[in-house]
Amino acid sequence: HGADVGGAHGVAVSCRELSEAIRAAQRAGRVPVIADIKPVSPRDGNLLGGRSPGELAAALEEAGACALSVVTAAEHFGGSCQTLREVTAATSLPVLRKDFLRDSEQLVESRDCGARAILMILSTMSQEVAAQLYDTAQELGLEPLVESHTAEELERALSLTPSLVGINNRDILQLETDPGTVATTESLAPRVPDGIVTISESALLTDDDVRRALAAGADAVLVGTMLLRAPDPAERLRELVKLKRVAL
Repeated sequence: HGADVGGAHGVAVSCRELSEAIRAAQRAGRVPVIADIKPVSPRDGNLLGGRSPGELAAALEEAGACALSVVTAAEHFGGSCQTLREVTAATSLPVLRKDFLRDSEQLVESRDCGARAILMILSTMSQEVAAQLYDTAQELGLEPLVESHTAEELERALSLTPSLVGINNRDILQLETDPGTVATTESLAPRVPDGIVTISESALLTDDDVRRALAAGADAVLVGTMLLRAPDPAERLRELVKLKRVAL
């Protein structure tokens, strides 16, 4: 396995590019926003609206995103590996692949498409599969974002000693049609030990939602629909990155 870790150019790559990008944004005094490029939402319909994923990625990078994510799930979300390739070719930011990943072939595919991190949705896999995927991702130089929605899943996530934990405010098994709220982050983020980068994902639709997630202990927010439905996604992102944290 070791020979593959260097990536396409044989240069040793860090497995922590996404968490390091989030920490760098924090140090610079910006809100760390991972801008999510999701072609279709089961709840909100077509979000790309004919825009080029690559051009959108470049605009979001310029507007201050600390990283990007790309939904590649075809069913329900309209994604593809081609979309991922277009985005990774257009940006220098670390890109997270979001999909229902379950086997090592998909991880190799993620790396080959230029992803630097992959999403592991614990509600869709056994702990045994999760441990195998986690190890394989690291061998390939990919940083795993281990996602939970419940306290029990968070315990499972922490048992993998991850560098990155995601808290999904929605139940992904309901394909984002449930009315998730940032209250899930408020409940779970305080349980994540210091030193693990915590990302609040989904159902963040207003500035106040983002402030609440950060106040609860999230290090970063992953935001897609709010940006993609805005008249100017890049301008909306600029506003988010400059948000002042609220004093509780």
